[in-house]
Formats: sequence, structure tokens, C-alpha cells
Amino acid sequence: MSRLLKLTIILSSVITCLSETYAQQTIVAFERNDAISFRDDADLPFSMPLTGGFNYVTAGEIDLNLDGTKDLVLFDRSGDRATPLIWNNGEFVFAAEFISQLPIGKHFMQFRDFNCDGKSDIFTYSDGGFKVFKNISSAGTGLQFEVYSESLMSFYNPGTLPIYSIPIDVPALEDMDGDGDLDLLVFGILGTCVEFHRNMAVEQLSRCDTLVFRLETNNWGNFTEALSTNEVILNDSCDAFGGRFNQSNRHAGSSLLAIDMNGDGDKDLLLGDIAYRTMIFLSNGGTATNANVVAQESPWPSNTLFVNLSVFPAASYVDIDHDGDRDLFVSPNGEGGSENLRCIWYYTNVGTDASPIFEHVQKDLFVKNSLDFGEGSMPTFCDYNQDGLKDIVIGNYGYFENNGTYRPQLALYENVGTSAAAQFKLVTSDLANLSTLSGNALNFFPTFGDVDGDGDDDMLIGASDGRIFYYVNTALAGDVANFVFVTPIFQNIDIGTFATPQLVDVDGDGLLDLIIGSREGRIHYYHNSGTPQTMILDFVTNSFGSVLTALPGNPSGFSTPCFFKKSGISYLMCGSQNGRISLYSGIDGNLEGNFVLEDSLVLGDRIGERTTITVADLNSDGFLDAVVGNYAGGINFFEGIFASSFANSASLDLGIRIFPNPSRTINISSRDAFIESMQIIDIQGRIIDIRSFSNASTLIQVDGANFPEGMYLIQIQSSKGASTHKWINN
Repeated sequence: MSRLLKLTIILSSVITCLSETYAQQTIVAFERNDAISFRDDADLPFSMPLTGGFNYVTAGEIDLNLDGTKDLVLFDRSGDRATPLIWNNGEFVFAAEFISQLPIGKHFMQFRDFNCDGKSDIFTYSDGGFKVFKNISSAGTGLQFEVYSESLMSFYNPGTLPIYSIPIDVPALEDMDGDGDLDLLVFGILGTCVEFHRNMAVEQLSRCDTLVFRLETNNWGNFTEALSTNEVILNDSCDAFGGRFNQSNRHAGSSLLAIDMNGDGDKDLLLGDIAYRTMIFLSNGGTATNANVVAQESPWPSNTLFVNLSVFPAASYVDIDHDGDRDLFVSPNGEGGSENLRCIWYYTNVGTDASPIFEHVQKDLFVKNSLDFGEGSMPTFCDYNQDGLKDIVIGNYGYFENNGTYRPQLALYENVGTSAAAQFKLVTSDLANLSTLSGNALNFFPTFGDVDGDGDDDMLIGASDGRIFYYVNTALAGDVANFVFVTPIFQNIDIGTFATPQLVDVDGDGLLDLIIGSREGRIHYYHNSGTPQTMILDFVTNSFGSVLTALPGNPSGFSTPCFFKKSGISYLMCGSQNGRISLYSGIDGNLEGNFVLEDSLVLGDRIGERTTITVADLNSDGFLDAVVGNYAGGINFFEGIFASSFANSASLDLGIRIFPNPSRTINISSRDAFIESMQIIDIQGRIIDIRSFSNASTLIQVDGANFPEGMYLIQIQSSKGASTHKWINN
């Protein structure tokens, strides 16, 4: 027996004993793990496979790990997701441990230092305006923020009012007048003109550490947006009656980037429009304090491949190659109908930061290093080659095509690791040649089970039109699956829209039943009254367990059910439109009743929207692990961990992170709670280290040099609760 297998068996025994003693109340507990290996079909590793994907992204600079070097945060409108990337050894790497330490943003996130302390603060959307978070990070606390303003205000003569922004816009936050404090450009509430909110902190207070906005002009640059094209009208007024366009013709959405393109000391403007593919460059022929747009250029830039995204480009000015000058990062800003794979265009700056010259480099920055399946990812475990290891099949809403349509497919990743350490390699990005199917069906959601009783798993695929496609597996016993199309409407089932099926025996009679999630957020149940060789599905209910994932007032819930068993007891985890994954019990013997909601935030609230989940024990430690999809098109991996007697550590979101892991020396950080005590338990169940902290610690370090290599459990008591984490010391 190998040493690793012995360790796994011993650890499972220890965890079983500990679970019997401490975990009577907790059903599952998870910890995010981004160390699992994924490789492409050429056997090359993805450098950061588990980012969760990218669709509609802006980028901001911030020092996340407080090492004095600017890192990046990519903010995606798909689910309002923040993806932290730290600069490490000459490249950006995904650093999930910082996700929970960032404030939750909405619609947009701008990273700017508004108080001149050298630390990037955060501006985001809130109720028709702006919310501001102040960066109060220090070596003692790590990355940390506090609310500075719930509603950013400006002086509109004669009164002070909240600054208005629509959710789809991207504002520009820059020092527009060159006085050292941060100003704001944003489209006005009624018109097609840009408002200039000048920060008067330096002028009135002789300092730059605050925000004191005053509406300087409602027509920065003296231009208006045209209504029928993406051009602008120069020398035009925003007066309600004197201007070319009445202000009631509100523009639908625009992105702004203020940047000095020619080194003349005033800011020019890059403008993206919600209905157009290209960006417009607006040249400021005025001054820093009195802007006047004198020329426009589109498409832009003219010296290299011009920006040409499917719709609504938005630009960010950040240093991508860390050469000391900022580069251009361009991505779609509108949800739906946008490029979702070649969706981050990178232009390197071959000029200077004060006078940039951009050259196009690539269309898939960071995307190519990640697992990204276009729009909407729907992972499901299966064993396609019957080797006893769980493989992953990932469906999607679709890859965006140049003609404006979507192409849904299934990707297959084979588990080429072991039962103790899963590793995945791409076999095909188009399982069963689904991309060749005719019709308008999207959102392919796979499930696997033996439909015909021949001993292998067949495949059902739910689709956006409510139907279920059936593919029979014609492979011989022990062979790789061969899925052959049978029918586009399995057993005449059509639930209307967005069928998300699961084959599972919910009533314990030995026959697979069919469970189907739906757009409205309820679950449909079809009971199998047939035989193992002949499945006969009878409709029972479209409100199984009274589960409803739609929030009040929202007609869409996009339920994605995942029934599973633990210790012989049935449970349900269900993804949703709002991203929350809920856990239900009370299923066995209660199929006609209401299931019991145990937890509505099993994996927290930072994993995006339109979530899906699939579970299996990938490392033979006795815990179910989870792979989660979301609408940004990527996946996340959550490792099952020891369930303490308090509650699911992920759902409590205590902000405890252990990193790097595996590692000999680890850091234990707490986002917003003090670490009071810690104990380390070895694989034999012995407590080998106990520490107490009385100095309000939020960051501690553990050196494993004095401990044997292997697996350990770290139990942490913080001021907000307790959690248990797995540590691999190597």
C-alpha cells in the first residue's frame, strides 16, 4: 500500500471519528481550492484554470498583498464578480484568497486613490449613484476596506445632491484639472452630455485626502452623443431647448476613459457606446480646466488593429506588462449579445505613460490561461471511460458567433489522476459533435445515467427551449463512451424553457427518476415507473419540495438541482439566477412535502450568477468535493472539508483563508474578524499545536518545518465564529 493511500485512509478514519463527535449539525462544508490541475488537449497546463471565467470585464490596479507592487482586479458584470490577480515572478497569477477581502461591487468597480495615501480605493454603483470604499489596509490587518460614502454627493448650485449614474455606464475617475485630487466624468441624468464634477478638496481645503465635488459643467468638452450613430456632435449644447437634441432622449449606455493621449497636459476621452462595436477617440483641444473636443476618430486606433468587439466596448488603462507605463485593456461592457471568449483585448503601450502609443497584442488576455466555456458553464461529473475515476463534462449557454448567434457545446475533461488526487485533461471541446445540431436550442445542460439498463451511462441534455435531448451510449462494457443521438424530445418532455435535468433515484426504488430545474426557479419531478431496461417517466409535480430559487419580484430563478446522498441520507443543493447555492434536507420519505432549507449560502455570495453545482469525492477523503459553474463561463473547485459543529464554513463567510496551500509555510488571514486561537490536528487525531492570540491578530504565519509532511486539520476560533481547514504540509 502506498504512503499516500495510507495517509488518505488514516485521514478518513480520523475525520469520521471527529465528525461523529463534532459535526452532528453540519451536512457539508467546503473550502475553495485552486490547486487542482487542468491541461489542454496538447497536455499543456492552464496556468490559472479556476478563475470562474470572463465575459464583460474592466480592470483596476491595486496592491492586494501589500508587497509594494500593483496587482490587478478584473471586475465582470456577469454576476458582479471580482477576480484578483497578483503580480508574481514576472506574471499575473490568480489569487482567490483575496476575493472575500474585497468589497462586493455592483455593475462597475473603479480602483482609484482618492485620498492621496498611495492605496487604491473603490468606487462602485449603488442605487442610481456611487458608493465609495476607503482602503485602510496595513501590514497588521492585510487588505481591508471601510465604507467612506454610501452615496457620493456633489454641489449642484444651489443644493447638494447625489451624483447620478445609470447601471450600464462606466464613469471616468481621473484628475481632470491637474490639481492633484480626483475628479469625475459621468453622463448626466437627462441628456447626452458628460457632466464634469470637479473635486474642490485642494481648492477649498488645501489637501487632496477627501472628496468635495462640485458640478463644474454639464457639458464637458462641448459635445453631445448622436442618437442614430456612435458619432458625437461637436460644439453642441446640452440646453433642453437650445441644443440639437432634447434631453429627454436619454442615451442607453456609454463607457468613458479619460486619458492624455498626446502628452499636452489635458485629458482626452475614449468613448464606447452600447449599440456599437468600435470606440471613438475624442481629442481635447482645450485645456485641463476648460475642455473642448475638437476632433473625433473612429474606428480607433488607426495605427494597429482597431477595437472591434461585438458590441459596447469599455477600456481600462492599467499596466499589464509591468514595464512602468500603462497599457490598454478593452472588453465588452454589455450583458448579452457580446463576444464571450475573445473578450479581453490587450494593447501594449510602446510610447510612454504620459503620451501612449498602443499596439494590439491579443484578443484573449487571461482568458486563454483559464477554463472558459463562453457564456454559462454547467459542469457534471461522469465516468465516460469506465475507469472508476470521475471525469467532468461541461455544457454552456453557447460561444458567441460573429453573426450574433450562439453555438452551444459540451467539453469533456478526463480524470487522468488517481482516486486520491484528481487531474484533468481536455479530450474534446465538442462531445458528441453537438455543435452540428440544427435548430435554435441553447444552454446545453448534461446529466448521465443508465437509461436503457445495459450497464453504461447514457446522456440526457436539457436545453433552453425546455426539451431534453437523448443520446444512447453504444460502447461495450469497459470501453470509452460513444454517445449516439436518439431523439430531441426524450419521452415527450418539454418544460417550456431552460431545462436543467438530473438523473437520480430520489425514491429509493432502484430506478433512475428525472429531476428538472427550470427558468422560473422551481423543480419538476418525473417518477420512473418502468424497469431498469425500459424507463417510463410519469409527471408528478412542477414544484418538487416547494423549492423556489427566484427572489421576490424576479420571475427568473434558473434552478439547477443536484441531489446527492451523505451517509445514506438524501440532500439537495441547488444553484440559481442570483448565484446562491442552497442546501435542502428532509427529502427521504417526504417527496410530496416541503423540503427543509438548511442553508441558502452554502458557498457564499462571491461565485457569480446562474450557478450550477456537481459533487463527487475526488480525493477519497470521505468528503464530497464540488465543481461550480456560473454565467461568466468558467468553473470553480471547492474541496470538501471537515464539518465543524458550528456551521458550514463557506456559508458563514468568516473570511478565513490559508495560503499558499499546499506549502511548508502558510499564512492564515482573516478579512474582518480577529483570530483568537488555533489548533493543528494531525492525521492520527492528535493536537500537535495550540496557539492563542491576544493582540487582535488578523494575519498569522505557520511554519511546518517541525511537522512531518502530510495532511493536517487547522481549527480556528475567530471573533466571528469557528471554522476548520485542511492543510497539506509539503
